[in-house]
Amino acid sequence: MEICLKFMFILSGFAVGEVIMAWNRSLLVILALIVMASVVSGDEPPIKPKVKTVKGKRLCDRGWECTWSTYCCNLTITDYFETYQFENLFAKRNSPVAHAVGFWDFHSFILAAAQFEPLGFGTTGDKKMQMREIAAFLGHVGSRTSCGDGVVTGGPLAWGLCFNREMSPSQDYCNDYFKLTYPCAPGAQYYGRGAIPIFWFEVFYPHFFCQSVQRTFIRVLIVVRRPRNYNYGKIGDALKLDLLNHPEYVEQNATIAFQTAMWMWMNPVKKSQPSPHDVFVGNWKPTKNDTPCPKGFLVLEQR
Repeated sequence: MEICLKFMFILSGFAVGEVIMAWNRSLLVILALIVMASVVSGDEPPIKPKVKTVKGKRLCDRGWECTWSTYCCNLTITDYFETYQFENLFAKRNSPVAHAVGFWDFHSFILAAAQFEPLGFGTTGDKKMQMREIAAFLGHVGSRTSCGDGVVTGGPLAWGLCFNREMSPSQDYCNDYFKLTYPCAPGAQYYGRGAIPIFWFEVFYPHFFCQSVQRTFIRVLIVVRRPRNYNYGKIGDALKLDLLNHPEYVEQNATIAFQTAMWMWMNPVKKSQPSPHDVFVGNWKPTKNDTPCPKGFLVLEQR
């Protein structure tokens, strides 16, 4: 099976959901990520899963990769995405100039994904939708960890996974605002780490509001940031890992580094908003407050 992935970055005409996935400091770099996947298939069909019905719901088990979930009745990621495709996407990640040589690999990606495939990550919908979500996720990962730009050989995505941590952090990023729930550990440093680096969570207000400037509509999105120790604590709780006291785990283990990124992909920053996963698989629909503003450009107002 061959997968042709094309990534298009657009500066106008996007919906709110297409922006939500870009929650860190480069929100203006990826304002919308549209992924098209064309497939030429010649592989043997996947092995049929074990099936059982619980309370009228069909559940499937495909072994270690996807166990007893409705989503496991669909294809799993290894049914349509293989090692050589991962290598082609991130062809420059082990170049001498990279800062995480030997860290990232396909095996770690699949091990991490196995925790989220039963929840629908890469297993929601038909084959085309599944590939589109994985392409979108990896495209975002590539853009957030790239040490290249648009003019380097292979393009910026080929240089994705060049980093696994923030370089030369200026502080430990400890903030006592959430000291009762996620107090900073002595000596811990909460700089950005992971496939989608754990920076500040940017909490988006539920809806855009529109302004007209010389007949051009501008969407204004208000952003409020949460401290990084909060983020490490919250994600660690979800993954059952002590990331609050040991944030370094994320830069020491590639599977954990992918897991933190997948958790952020699958979960909304705020309950009133969709997750990137929900947007890409069609679970989120614009409300009447999202649609009145004509297509235009985005302005972020940080508070």
